[in-house]
Formats: sequence, structure tokens, C-alpha cells
Amino acid sequence: MAHSPESFDQVAERYRPELLAYLMRMLGDAHDAEDACQDALLRAHRAFGRLLAGSNTRAWLYKIATNTALNALKRRKRQEANQVDVDLERIPDDANASLEQREQLRAVARAVEDLPPKQRAALMMRRFQGLGYAEIAAALGGSEASARANVYQAIRQLRRMLLVT
Repeated sequence: MAHSPESFDQVAERYRPELLAYLMRMLGDAHDAEDACQDALLRAHRAFGRLLAGSNTRAWLYKIATNTALNALKRRKRQEANQVDVDLERIPDDANASLEQREQLRAVARAVEDLPPKQRAALMMRRFQGLGYAEIAAALGGSEASARANVYQAIRQLRRMLLVT
């Protein structure tokens, strides 16, 4: 049984803020994130009638958002070689944070930027969006084990990159 098209507005309203935050973390730019969120919700709206009742709507939306973000990143890489996705100047300058702490945050942002897209997506969904491994697996189109592996490998690679620098 398919969802009713009238309920899509409620679904979009409920999940839009968290999808936008996720896309901001994935893309590192508020304008790109807003564009990707609109694109993802438009794609979801078109396919919503085919979503079966009882499906994990949140994971389904994250899958669409992730694919949209990955496509945007591919386009960006083709257009601008070696561009950093995370605007390092947008890292908040907390008056209480030392220069060293701000530099550490910038180093983390650079390291996250260098992660493979699937690992970065899995890490963002797990650590910042609070998704479970089953939802991450559904969003990335793999198994729970692969979702766990992507998160683990992302953290492992971040540790390795940050200890070297």
C-alpha cells in the first residue's frame, strides 16, 4: 500500500531541518546544502507515491539526500579541481577558544573533507544526525555491517590523518 500524496508535506516539514543540517555537513556550504535539500525533497516528492507503507521514511529520505549530495560533490570536483568543500573560515571563532583550539577545529574540518564520500556520509549520519546503523545502511544502499565499517573506517582514517599533521 502506497503513502497518500497529501502526507508528503508533513513528511517534508518534519525531516527538512535535519536533512538540511546533514547536507550542510556533507557539502560544507549553506547555499549548496539548501539547493541539494530542495532537489532531494523534489525527488522524494516525485517518488513518494511508490513508497510502501511501513517503509522507513527517514532512511529513504537520507538515501535520496545522500545521493543528491554525492552527485553535487562529483559535479563540484569536476568543476573545481582540489577545492575544499568545508569553508574553514566559517568555523565559529569562540571568544573562549584559543588559537590552538580553532586551528584544531580547522584541521578536523580538513580531515573530514578528505574522507571518501561514503565514509563521510556514514560518519555525518551517525555522529551528527543520530541515525542508527540500519538507517545508514538503507540510506547508503548497503548492509548494517557496511554502515558500521564505513563509520569505523572514517574515524580510523581521521585519527590517522590528525595524528600525522
